[in-house]
Amino acid sequence: MAERITKQMLGIETRKKILYLDQSFFSLAARKQPPAWVQDVIAAITELLDLQLLAVPYSFSHVAEADLYKGRDSLVSFIQRLSRGHDFWPYYKVEERQTLKAFEAFLAGRPTAYVREERDAISGDLHDWDGDYIVTVFTHESDYERKRESKHTSVNALLDAIEPWGTSSRTFEEDMELEFQDAARIYADDYATKAARLYLRDFAALIDSPISAEVVGNLITVAQAVKADPKSIGAFLSSQHFRETPCRQLSARLYSAFKERLRKKAVVLPASREAREKKYSGLMFDVQHASTYAPYCDAFFADNAMAELMNYYRVAVEKTYGCRVFCASTRNALLAWLNSIKTSMTPEHVDGLRWAYVRYRKLDKA
Repeated sequence: MAERITKQMLGIETRKKILYLDQSFFSLAARKQPPAWVQDVIAAITELLDLQLLAVPYSFSHVAEADLYKGRDSLVSFIQRLSRGHDFWPYYKVEERQTLKAFEAFLAGRPTAYVREERDAISGDLHDWDGDYIVTVFTHESDYERKRESKHTSVNALLDAIEPWGTSSRTFEEDMELEFQDAARIYADDYATKAARLYLRDFAALIDSPISAEVVGNLITVAQAVKADPKSIGAFLSSQHFRETPCRQLSARLYSAFKERLRKKAVVLPASREAREKKYSGLMFDVQHASTYAPYCDAFFADNAMAELMNYYRVAVEKTYGCRVFCASTRNALLAWLNSIKTSMTPEHVDGLRWAYVRYRKLDKA
């Protein structure tokens, strides 16, 4: 993490814009010779990072996806350098935090609308200004073949499902309902499997059970703490409180919108399975990135297909969460957005830069 100069030290309030760059951008940017437009975007981002106007945190999902490719270590190093030590909580931590908050609201009888807070998803206060030194925790690639095989299994399951999605007679709303039901079922089934293994003294379940099994365990702890009926957990998992958590709501919308677009032929499946695998092998990662982090960002860069899906009227990420969505085909709009951040810099911000950093002592007032 970065050594930071706090807002209290500066005596001013400053909020950085938060930009999420997905793996498609980092993969281009980490090349020996990135495309010219990528170099322009990196230059604009770097300047805004120096001016303490922007944060580009990286996530566990970036590292997990990089783990699947040769050259992983150099890619992860590049991501961490550009992110300057700022990071999001891992996706499973964000999901857990949202679920526990929603359960507490459910038990207290509060409104179903989820109250988003940056601390749900962001580690530390990235709005504090960066110090001169950045320290990141780097681990080298390991178990490459096993991770590749695990992804291959998941992609095969996705490819088996994609074709029936395109011929299904279900509506968007029915697909949404199925997504929520499946999410609740996975939580319950994974916890039940873990509990059964432990009952049979299979203590390896404490190590290798799915992370989702922990969520129900934590819900039980919360229910016990407030002396709630244990049946309230089942009621919660089928409630609107559960469905309104951003990770569940956005994930369900993205998958349901993708299915609808398949049915409407707005998305055309490649003829061969190999071509489908090449096109959709990153879909699960893309949905995980977007549904976990977009609600906490001011802007999100995705590949062209994912950006189109995120902007689809059924999803409407910008309208719902206030997060602009960019991609390679809208790179000029991205550069314009980045430039608008710089032009909005206030005189107070400039004075703070002069005070905090020697290199800005001669900076003209905005």
